[in-house]
Amino acid sequence: MDAATPPPRAAADEPPHALRELLAAVLEALRTRLDLAAVELEIHLRALLRMLVWAIGAVACAMLALASAVAALVVALWDTHRMLALLTGSLVFVALAAGFAWLGVRTLRSQPGVLESSLQQLAEDQQRAGGGGR
Repeated sequence: MDAATPPPRAAADEPPHALRELLAAVLEALRTRLDLAAVELEIHLRALLRMLVWAIGAVACAMLALASAVAALVVALWDTHRMLALLTGSLVFVALAAGFAWLGVRTLRSQPGVLESSLQQLAEDQQRAGGGGR
């Protein structure tokens, strides 16, 4: 046997050309979907961070203004109805806390799901790969 000729099993060990192309296409599609998922996740995180910063600022300013107003009311009514002023101020703070909690829950429920578009694209890819392509 000549040393320059490859053994006949070497060609059988390599996958066929079509299988390599299919694997490359699957990996490229997976990479594209992962890139899309990363971008979508970054967009959602930035939007959430922006919303949190504005909400914390608004709540802090509203609470400081309300605390000042309640303090002014208590000082004004110190000799006559100080307990009523303190209870009213406390009830206003509790009502505001409940209102802010309700708004926060409503806002979070109205947000689209994280990676929703990516999951939709993966479902479409799966449908196409299963023979149900458009």
